[in-house]
Amino acid sequence: MDDKKRDMIPIAAIAVFLVIIIILCVARLSGRKNKEAENESPVTQESIEMLNSSEMEQETESETATETEPAASLQTKGEEAEPESAVENELPSGKSKTETKNDVAGKTISGNDPFAAASGVNKTNEEMLLEMAGYWEEDNLEAVEDLAHLAWFMKMSASIIDENTFYYYGERNSSGQPEGTGIACYADNTYYYGQWSGGKREGQGEWIRYYVYYDDDVTSDRAYTMHMYIGEWANDMPNGDGQEHYELDMSQAAKNENERYLQNVIGTFQDGLYSGEMYLTTLNVDGNQEEWNGFAEEGIWSPYGAATNKKEIPICQDVDDDNNYLWITVKSNKDRGISELMP
Repeated sequence: MDDKKRDMIPIAAIAVFLVIIIILCVARLSGRKNKEAENESPVTQESIEMLNSSEMEQETESETATETEPAASLQTKGEEAEPESAVENELPSGKSKTETKNDVAGKTISGNDPFAAASGVNKTNEEMLLEMAGYWEEDNLEAVEDLAHLAWFMKMSASIIDENTFYYYGERNSSGQPEGTGIACYADNTYYYGQWSGGKREGQGEWIRYYVYYDDDVTSDRAYTMHMYIGEWANDMPNGDGQEHYELDMSQAAKNENERYLQNVIGTFQDGLYSGEMYLTTLNVDGNQEEWNGFAEEGIWSPYGAATNKKEIPICQDVDDDNNYLWITVKSNKDRGISELMP
């Protein structure tokens, strides 16, 4: 090896050493920058993937709801719905009692604005019936009544002009007919919630009509605010054990102090008619409530004893006074029952 090559060895060693030092410094500086970047942005690749996955699940749920929830349809008694509407759908619950109590002051029990006009509320019939069904499922009839008196619910009911048609939302059979549990809206602020079979009310159910009086209505007795039946149904009519009930506003009642208003009828019903042992309560204008027992067969009351005359018969006996009876005219003793449900 000549002298020039020997002189280059230490220079090369020094150069290699310097290169190693430079590489180590660059690596250390790069690591420090990565660490600072991590501190500035806590979103890792893993968290980004989870966020995207969550968004995809929400989109999937939204698409599923759109595909499975049928719109509220206008049904006609005795007719089958279109097969594509034959989708079973559970009716969701409405607000909890806690949510109801926390509603904003000035709103209704259901949280809706009672002063909003029907044209200003963008709710479909499906959304309205779902909202009402939720409260009905919770047995919150105060909220059901509250909804029924809102302008957009009244508009939905007023759009039904045929007594044989109704808006329906709920479970259906393979033919698209109401089957299972569902809710219906009829004309005259009337609703039904309960069981169905083959497109007819069948099983346990609740029927309610809410009375609305207008300034030009001078013939109606404004004491009545609500009429309902709760009990067994068959062939679209009250059949079996049940209770008829009236809600009354006695401040609007007739001024005749002897006037009695029917409040409750509990017993057996046959196609909407009183039929069997019946228990009644009445409410007088002065607020006095009386209880009565009677017997009817297919809408005809059986007279009590021989205390009759040509025009009137005693049909029910006072629970607390054997000598006190309810009287009706002979001519009117027929088709006694829930008249608003009978053809």
